Amino acid sequence: MSIPPPPQALLRLTRKVVSLLGNGVNVNRYIAFLLPNKCYISSNPYSSSSTGYTSIPQCIAIQYGAVSAVVWFYIPPSGNGELLSFQYPQIPQSVYWAWTPWLYVGTDSKLYAYDSTVSAPYFVNTPFVLSPGWHMAVVEEWAASTSGPFYLALYLDGSFIDQITITSAPQVFTITHPNPNVVHNYIGAGQGCGRAATPGCDVNNGWFFFNGVIAYVAFYNRLLSTSDISAIYQGNRVTNGLVAEFTGDSYDPSSTTWLDYVGGLNATAALSGQPPSVIDLVTTEFTGGINYDLLAEKIAEKIAEKPINIANPPINQFGNLNIGTPDQWGYPYIDLNAIGNNPLKSAFSVLSNASITGNGSSSNYGTGPYRNFLVTVYVGTVSGTSPSLTVYFNAYDSNSGRSIPLASVNITSAGAYYISVSDFPGNQFNISWTVGGTSPSFGSVYISVYESW
Repeated sequence: MSIPPPPQALLRLTRKVVSLLGNGVNVNRYIAFLLPNKCYISSNPYSSSSTGYTSIPQCIAIQYGAVSAVVWFYIPPSGNGELLSFQYPQIPQSVYWAWTPWLYVGTDSKLYAYDSTVSAPYFVNTPFVLSPGWHMAVVEEWAASTSGPFYLALYLDGSFIDQITITSAPQVFTITHPNPNVVHNYIGAGQGCGRAATPGCDVNNGWFFFNGVIAYVAFYNRLLSTSDISAIYQGNRVTNGLVAEFTGDSYDPSSTTWLDYVGGLNATAALSGQPPSVIDLVTTEFTGGINYDLLAEKIAEKIAEKPINIANPPINQFGNLNIGTPDQWGYPYIDLNAIGNNPLKSAFSVLSNASITGNGSSSNYGTGPYRNFLVTVYVGTVSGTSPSLTVYFNAYDSNSGRSIPLASVNITSAGAYYISVSDFPGNQFNISWTVGGTSPSFGSVYISVYESW
């Protein structure tokens, strides 16, 4: 499976190419991210008996009376699996109590938002099958009062799908445990045993792994409005009520934490995340497109070697990551040559936090054995009258000393952009740019080149 380029809106949100939390269809290896579970609830107004440690969705819901989660994901043909979940069992344990596939694509290829009470399940789902491609889902739960009623709502691609009423406190308001290692909150996997449109309980001990790609997850401590959701779908970062953002390579080995941002929530709830668990169901060599099986192994085994830049140490007071740092999967952060058949050979940082006011070009770079390239361009600020910035990917002919433009992108506003080049014909390349307009200025410009599969 080769995924198409991510939407511009997603690039603006993630501030990087795309972070892969998952694997392609026909690959029997999956990545599941176990989120922090160190939030302690000493008093629960929704259920006096439900106190103890819990994870992010429940921690937010219990403390604020509402929780919303945003997930950008790619679904392949016939794709399915859980995007977000919380439950008592941990991979690979079989189910024994309290499992909630909170947001998932069912075996019927429809999107579901799910929760349950002690006596009954509740879910909202799309009335249609999801088309293969990139999508943004939003699940929301909130309480009208501490005694209810409670509500569960689902959005897809910026549009409202449906909402239901739950009469008594559902599991997002009640799952806690005295042992901090019992409540498990996953991205990319969850228990689905006996729930609507999930595999049977005898399949992988009831675990329902997502076989697409997850690029971005954000949690909020409030009910997002329709305009909020529309804004996020257009790539505008909504920070009001934002608790945490997760992307695939935001792992900080010093704090063993997966996140980009924390605010508005007791910081202890955001500590002690764990590296991704790679669940190897069947060893399968995947040879078409990106080798997602190999990429899963690379993330799981090598990502801790990549330095992370947290803006506001110490670790229990997180700020934003340095959004300008190019997200380099390749050398020198990870020795891909030691892995073999690597999907991404190398990465080049062409510009880092540059200011562009006139034409220019980079030095020449030699290519490796791979001939496909992805160029990412991030522009933080734009000023001037009718400003334009055109970035070119060029083949460099050392014999004639000429640069031959192969592809380009024109930029007139701040945001993230990309250029894709296949079957590169030369041995060297460079990046050049031209500007137009009156007094044009482009600030906080970052350009990275990825030599890839």
